[in-house]
Amino acid sequence: MSSGGFLRISGLCAGYGGEIAVADISFNLARGEILCVVGESGCGKSTLLKAILGMDSALRIPAGTVTLEGTELTALAKKERRKLAARRIGMVFQDPGSAFNPIRSYRRQFIETLRSRGLYDPSAFEGQAAQALEKLGLEDCKRILGSCPYEMSGGMNQRIALALALLLGQDLLLADEPTSALDATVQLQVAKELLRLREESGITQIIVTHNLALAGFLGDRIAVLYGGRLVELGPAKAVAAEPRHPYTRSLMGAIPTLDGKLPAPLPGQPPLGGPAKAGCEFAPRCPRASEKCRSAQYALRDGGSGHFSACCQEGGAL
Repeated sequence: MSSGGFLRISGLCAGYGGEIAVADISFNLARGEILCVVGESGCGKSTLLKAILGMDSALRIPAGTVTLEGTELTALAKKERRKLAARRIGMVFQDPGSAFNPIRSYRRQFIETLRSRGLYDPSAFEGQAAQALEKLGLEDCKRILGSCPYEMSGGMNQRIALALALLLGQDLLLADEPTSALDATVQLQVAKELLRLREESGITQIIVTHNLALAGFLGDRIAVLYGGRLVELGPAKAVAAEPRHPYTRSLMGAIPTLDGKLPAPLPGQPPLGGPAKAGCEFAPRCPRASEKCRSAQYALRDGGSGHFSACCQEGGAL
């Protein structure tokens, strides 16, 4: 699924305790590619990012591999994997407060983070930090660095976390709802900065978002996650213009339009028990599901041009 060889995810299964939250996740990314992962809350998007990062000690990965430029991360010892992830993989969390100690200044936390990775240059730090903050519309560098996270709004903390990611210059950026706490104007500014970051440094990005418009603007490809499995994966423009899975079409139909047409609500809730052992997870909510859907084995099928769907109804074309 894509010829990219920078990041390879194969048959990845992950969860907590005895429960599996995501299963059968496979895709490849080329260096510099941006993949946007969309889906409702509870579909496994954040778990997927944590499984790639490998820094959550409570998360189990019973099957599958994560390979970064030939190094199989899932085969490394915990200490070695953490060291490699700290050097090459950046993470911006959905809750911006998770990135910082709330009662310590940003300056101290920026310096400690850079120093731990051998990137701290005392003579250049202030200028580099100011440049990173300015790119995200934050111009009062001295005041911001001297402040503590508890003094800032969620949106400010989110932008400051992105600024730190810019400073670290890592190869792979994982972002969990990086614009959720921002107003529309700043969302666009941050989205443009993420695109510019890719153009200037070639950083590969996986962006989790509920915002399908943002996914279409940012992504080279869109992955749709439901019930812990990929149900659609393809070029962003193709997925937005001609979604092949009923769940993706339902998500598109729930978006308000400028012509005054009311969005179509999607009844029911995603399954809470993780991926089903048999049948399509979306079948209980799908208005066109058949008995075939309730018993079919999960598989992503290529409908052409790298556009995959897990719908068993003629490759996703209902």
